[in-house]
Amino acid sequence: MDRILLMIATITIALSWQWLSQHLHGIPMIHIYHGKTLLAVYPLHPKETIHFNAKGDIGISKIIINQDGVRMIDSPCTTKRCILSGHRHHIGDMIACVPNRILISIQGTEKSQLDAISE
Repeated sequence: MDRILLMIATITIALSWQWLSQHLHGIPMIHIYHGKTLLAVYPLHPKETIHFNAKGDIGISKIIINQDGVRMIDSPCTTKRCILSGHRHHIGDMIACVPNRILISIQGTEKSQLDAISE
């Protein structure tokens, strides 16, 4: 009887894990930080354009989120590398304004249609 219960529990856990991994992949989200402080979270591809002003150490960094992805359009830094980096739209992409301590990170999971051999 104990073996049957153990087998049922093991199968239930395996099936539950498989179901969760297939159905709980959320949409990619944009996380905007000032230092270690999370300022805002938005979906990667919103239906309407989102304008966000992130207050950093040296001023305001202006961020736009739209169907193309996320980009920084203005920042008080001198080099403007954060602005020149353009749109970001893949999970794992980041935009950083180091002098202003603003970080934009795209986080989430995607189901890949490729496996280790075809990549």
